[in-house]
Amino acid sequence: MGNNKPYAGLIISGLISGALYLALFLFHHEIMAAFTRTDGWYPALPVITAFMFSFSHGAFTGYFWEVLGITARRRD
Repeated sequence: MGNNKPYAGLIISGLISGALYLALFLFHHEIMAAFTRTDGWYPALPVITAFMFSFSHGAFTGYFWEVLGITARRRD
């Protein structure tokens, strides 16, 4: 079968997830100012951001466990 571990996916998704968290901490004042506005599409920003964080962190976690060799049992 070979050693087909997704190291590239792990690194890329980890960098994306880390960059999102870094941006959140570095620009928290600007983000809060945008998220508390009530006009236009601004009320949707927290929901969109939550999906972005969830997707990137979930991808990283999935690749992390796969690289470690921990996978779900497959039933036939």
